[in-house]
Amino acid sequence: MGFLESIGLRKKSATPVEEATTVSSQVTAIELERRLEVMARKITATPYVANANFIALYNSVPEVQWPINYIATRCAGAKYLLKRFEDDTVVWDNEAMNRILVQPNAFETWYRTIFKHFAYKLLTGNSYIKAAMSDAFAGAEVLYQWCDRYVTLEAPLVQIEYQRFINDIYGIADIEDVVKCYRHDIDGYYRSKPIDPHCVFHDKDDVIGWITGDPLKAKSRLYAALKAISNLIAVYEARNVIYVKRGALGWLVSDQKDEMGSKALTRDEKKQILEETDKMYGVGEGQYPYGISDVKLQFIRTNLSITELEPFEETLADAIIIAGLYGIPSVLIPRKDQSTYANQAAAEKAVYSSVVIPMVQRFCQEFSRFLGLDKDGLYLDADFSDVDCLQAGKKEEQDVHRSITDRCKIEFESALITLNDWRAQQGYERVEDPLYDKLISEMTPDEIKRVKNFTNQTPKQDEGEFSAPSVQDEGE
Repeated sequence: MGFLESIGLRKKSATPVEEATTVSSQVTAIELERRLEVMARKITATPYVANANFIALYNSVPEVQWPINYIATRCAGAKYLLKRFEDDTVVWDNEAMNRILVQPNAFETWYRTIFKHFAYKLLTGNSYIKAAMSDAFAGAEVLYQWCDRYVTLEAPLVQIEYQRFINDIYGIADIEDVVKCYRHDIDGYYRSKPIDPHCVFHDKDDVIGWITGDPLKAKSRLYAALKAISNLIAVYEARNVIYVKRGALGWLVSDQKDEMGSKALTRDEKKQILEETDKMYGVGEGQYPYGISDVKLQFIRTNLSITELEPFEETLADAIIIAGLYGIPSVLIPRKDQSTYANQAAAEKAVYSSVVIPMVQRFCQEFSRFLGLDKDGLYLDADFSDVDCLQAGKKEEQDVHRSITDRCKIEFESALITLNDWRAQQGYERVEDPLYDKLISEMTPDEIKRVKNFTNQTPKQDEGEFSAPSVQDEGE
């Protein structure tokens, strides 16, 4: 396998080779070798394009790997917490979930497991987390109490084995009516152990369409960028050729003349010039930086130089297309002319707000249901309060909150709103107390005194100065 094939490339037409390898056995070995050589030259002359081997592209093309790593690392880097539905308080003493959130399996931490999950999802369109447990407990509604080993499977190796009637997926069927099992083909399909569908958390990317014959699998976003990726590979190949050959490519032609006009090079002269150029001249060790020819020659360029090809502009344009598929602004793409820090900070904040946080929140919601946390009134949540680029947003929120407090304070003192109106404008829940539904003009002196007691201030009664009503004085 050549380098281009190893990085996920295919030739536009492999048909000639296939035809040659199926040639009749009556063809002699010499004739077959000659045919293969001719066809190989034809194939080599055709351009290479990216195929759907996204894992190979991820490991070989930096413009493919960068946006996926950018999002996956930020999704995995959040602080995942267990909370109660009833009051959104953090649950610290749940031993079963604490083990999962620290070390979900013997070989990987929670961060690594979640990073792989999001990376496979963004790269291939599908990701699978397996609950490694006995089949006897596969149907347990509260899965997290019976299983503490969760592994992210290699997405390209996961196959879905369907029941006889796949069309039931569009009816009222349950998962077991459609999916017979999942298989992780690490040892080959028929040797792989079937996995109960209730033990697999299958997360799909938000892309319309599915892989042919697999209605439960989503397609990768990178399908829409295969041409851009092909352009990237072509640019890298062109740059490599120019740098390796150490100069522009073209034709060496004879500049000799005789009485009949121009004189062409003989076959022996051509062979001698090619051998000397390839072995003796260049900038490598033992090579000369100049050449000496026995015949008069001139060089005619037939291709463009690095400057004329503008490969860096083409590379950036393709990188912008790929990053755009994942919602990453172009100012965040590593480049020679870096954007201002202010632009990058604002762009990174936008990526968190529109891409990372919604993706993680949806994962927490669906994975909580998979684990059965909802049965116990619990759910997973993610905290991004330590992210630097979001700190400025918090300060802005505090400024807005303070501004609303000041305005509501004036309106409350002017008898325009009640305490419950004040709380509603600041996002607090309604308090079931008749006092909170009264205007200040409707309050008795004792009620005004109550208000003073729980506002954490000592305002003058005549001036009616009050702070935000945060808690009710339950002692009154």
